[in-house]
Amino acid sequence: MYNQDYIKEKIDENNKIIESLMTPNQFTLNNTIAKLLKENADLQKHCKHQFDNGYCIYCYKEKEEWFRLLFIQLTVHVVKF
Repeated sequence: MYNQDYIKEKIDENNKIIESLMTPNQFTLNNTIAKLLKENADLQKHCKHQFDNGYCIYCYKEKEEWFRLLFIQLTVHVVKF
C-alpha cells in the first residue's frame, strides 16, 4: 500500500513530465503521456483522499458530488435489468 506522501510526490513528478511533453495550444497524446496519466489514475485509487476546496490534497482527484454518484448507481442498476 502506498502512503499519502508517496502518492503526492509521484503524481507531481508525473505531472511535471506531462507538462514538459505538451505543446501549448496543441493536443497530442503520446504513449508517455498516456502511460503517466494511467499511472496517476492508478495512484488515485490507492489514495485515502482528504479533500480541500473540492480536490484531494494528495492526488488532486476532484471530489464527486453526491448526485453524480447517485446517477452512476442508478445507471448501473438500470443496465443490469
